[in-house]
Amino acid sequence: MIDALLLVLVLLAAAAGGLAVLRLMGALPEAEDERGLVGLAVGLGLAGALGLALAAVSALRPAPLGVAAALALALGGRDLVFAVRAAIRATNLRSAWPFLLVCAVVLAVEATAMLAPPIGGDQTKYHLVYPRLYAERGGLVATPWSFWGQMQFLPNFLFAIGFALRGDVLARFLNAMLGVLAALALSRLVGRRLGGPGAVAGALFFTLPITFSLMTRAGADLAVVLYGALAASALLDWMDTGRASDLRLVAVTAGLAGGSKVMGLLVPALAGLVVVVVLLRSELPVRRALGPVLAFGLLAFACASPCYVRNAVDTGNPLYPFGYSVFGGRHWSRAASEYLADYYEQYQTTYAARRDGAPYAGVELARFPWDLTMHPESFENAARQSLDVGPFALAFLPAVLLVRRRRRAVLLTAALGVAYASVIATAAWAHPRYVVPGVALALAAAVPAARTLLGARVFAAVVALTVAGNLALTSRLLRPLWSDQVRVATGRLAPNTFLRRHSPRFAFWERANAAIPPDGRVLVLEKVPHPYYIERPYVLASYLEQGLVDYRALREPAALATAARALGVTHVALDVSALDASGDPFETDVARLWRGFVGSETDLVLRADGFALYALRPASAFAARKAAARG
Repeated sequence: MIDALLLVLVLLAAAAGGLAVLRLMGALPEAEDERGLVGLAVGLGLAGALGLALAAVSALRPAPLGVAAALALALGGRDLVFAVRAAIRATNLRSAWPFLLVCAVVLAVEATAMLAPPIGGDQTKYHLVYPRLYAERGGLVATPWSFWGQMQFLPNFLFAIGFALRGDVLARFLNAMLGVLAALALSRLVGRRLGGPGAVAGALFFTLPITFSLMTRAGADLAVVLYGALAASALLDWMDTGRASDLRLVAVTAGLAGGSKVMGLLVPALAGLVVVVVLLRSELPVRRALGPVLAFGLLAFACASPCYVRNAVDTGNPLYPFGYSVFGGRHWSRAASEYLADYYEQYQTTYAARRDGAPYAGVELARFPWDLTMHPESFENAARQSLDVGPFALAFLPAVLLVRRRRRAVLLTAALGVAYASVIATAAWAHPRYVVPGVALALAAAVPAARTLLGARVFAAVVALTVAGNLALTSRLLRPLWSDQVRVATGRLAPNTFLRRHSPRFAFWERANAAIPPDGRVLVLEKVPHPYYIERPYVLASYLEQGLVDYRALREPAALATAARALGVTHVALDVSALDASGDPFETDVARLWRGFVGSETDLVLRADGFALYALRPASAFAARKAAARG
């Protein structure tokens, strides 16, 4: 109940602040009933920037956050009241209520899952790890031992606000709100700009299995979907009206998409390209057209930049760890970049074998849409349903060529979605989570296309079957955890008991945390550490990165022990399987080094659930034993 109340307060303050800023910039949507949605979305992005700013000055505490919320409500409260009234007046529930009911049930199920502690996924690797760390310390923490500490963007600092105010439940509620807003933004895009049934588009997206997975596991992808949809909507408005306020809104929302994730930078790039093309095709002189282009670029850059500026200050590289060949940067090396690329290729190769294929390259990319729809389980070690994007977009996107009503808007939306997914798949990584913003726009364009192709009655039947199929697949995600998550939500099962049952990593760290003294420091030797459950000071020593511990320079166990002692390490923890890893020659060498290190430089403290904890021997005792052996 407290988390829900705090969520409402955060949303009210964010919406008021977003509306106040948009009014100040002259970027409010023309339609008054859309202002609440846009203001809240922009306000949450600005809240992420505020979280970063407060963390940078070591003021990420409830009191400063409360002052900021009060100021936002004072400046934008009047705008918020008018926006809520306008949205209520414009809401028509007659045709939308079946879809709203289904989505409400799905959201209730998701909320129950969020009340139980987080388990697995990138959220326990970095999305929730560092926000919690910042909130506990009240500010930024230097993390040269892990590049994941620099992969923190606006949604992550929004999560940090959740941790500072309450804990991981509030942080995950805030992540879920990004998903709710994304569904509403897609609904508005289809209903207002594409001439299709908006409620259908929102429900199709909201019931996708991958959306359920993203809603219940904190991350940044839903934010890119949200701001990408809002940017596309504002872009279509600007193309129709030429209003400067619409162009400013495109820049703000596209910039926030870029500030939410490195791959999200493609949103302002694509939107900017459309702006340039439209202006070049207009009758404006080049000099007059240059002004709007520069204004768009500067505003989008300002909205996207906070986290990149932080990275540039911390490491010298705004895109850290990527772009090392261009920017260089501290705590990284060319060898680390090369090995990170090798790791990603190994990752893709391993799972491509599930579809009897190889990593996408060249003409092989042509099969990606099919695999995305039919073989989502082949992209990572996850259940099919957690990455399933549904068949609707792929099946009906070609029908956009048949659309006559608002044809230009539908074609442009489809083009933006396909372009986003194609560029990410070609130049970055062909993976369902990474292309989901493009899939969402393609889905939006496919809705009016499908209705045009099928007719009203068949279209309704297809939508019903698609939603039912989405829900059937999503239900498989509930089976391993659902009953215990309900028990946690209703207070019949302790959160720690839930974690012991379902997370071997937590079960190990619960015992390891008790074995490490409060003033100790643990060195974690894993290729991809998941440090969310560590409650003691720690250093991550993955060989994906070579900041504090460079495994190309440290070749002997004694040298690694010396480096560990210099870092103040007292204990060493690892996934036991890492001692036998041999995916490539470098990994084999590191595994050999780790085996020698734990065998000669440490004493076993405990071993459980595939993990082990060791005590690092003091240097003096080690030297005495070596001297005795020589004597």
